[in-house]
Amino acid sequence: VTPWTIQSWNSPGQNTGVGRLSLLQGIFPTQGSNPVKIDFDLAPNSFDDQYQGCSQQVMEMLLQGDYFTEELESNKDYRKVWQQTHLKWLNQEKSLPGNMTATHAVAVLVYLSDDRVHLDFSRAMASAAGSPQQYKHSFHFKYLHYFLTSAILLLRKEIISRKDSLCYEVHHELKGVYLQAPVGAIVRFGQFLSTSPAREQAQRFGNQTLFTMLTCLGAPLQDLSPKKVLVPPYELFKVVNASYHPKGNWLQLLSNGTQSIYNCQLLKGIRPKTCILAFSKDKTKSNFKQKKHILHFRDFTQSGIFR
Repeated sequence: VTPWTIQSWNSPGQNTGVGRLSLLQGIFPTQGSNPVKIDFDLAPNSFDDQYQGCSQQVMEMLLQGDYFTEELESNKDYRKVWQQTHLKWLNQEKSLPGNMTATHAVAVLVYLSDDRVHLDFSRAMASAAGSPQQYKHSFHFKYLHYFLTSAILLLRKEIISRKDSLCYEVHHELKGVYLQAPVGAIVRFGQFLSTSPAREQAQRFGNQTLFTMLTCLGAPLQDLSPKKVLVPPYELFKVVNASYHPKGNWLQLLSNGTQSIYNCQLLKGIRPKTCILAFSKDKTKSNFKQKKHILHFRDFTQSGIFR
């Protein structure tokens, strides 16, 4: 991993790396050829469960119950892609990193491989946290969400055990959307994000937002998808640099801890009154200093932009 320094990062049009095109762009309706301009914030309506202290219980509940069958039956694209990916995985017989199971691997590959499922999942995550009842009855990706979250945590455990680098400089491109935030703002994507450590020259820069970020909670996917780092929805970032142009925006982000509104929601059915926050000592102070800069997605969600 390239040593990370703020001074070494380049603005768009220079040596900008581009990760996998996020299907988040499908959440935002474009207006003809004009990109939608959105304030980048904490994505407060996102379903962001980390399953802290209950991972094993949640997995057992998902495996023993009818969640998986019902979710596949509710979405024919999801069912088809899961079945195809599972068969492909069985035929490949790849080795599994860490303590991951075949289900973890299939969940990651389903998320990465199919645009329709990716889009449906992203839309559900953006609007499933309105209430415990909405999560219980309307969020039909409980199985996929848990195994993606668990996969990241298991991969992180393996990284720690090998004493590898814990933070990764990665890049991502979001087409059709101009996300903007003031320098110093604390933000999060509220979605799983497939990113690339590569710093290849961008092919085109237009009608998009480019991100260069240091993630300290994301996990390299190793043999599942070489040269990809999966960033979790609950990771906070501080905007440390930004540039805005008519042809597109560029944001430079630094990992700044975690935030989750939900925890173990599948087991208890009630919404926690407080967020789960975790910051390193040197970042806690800076986060609360910048709190006044935080913008909110809730207005856009209520207007239907996520639906």
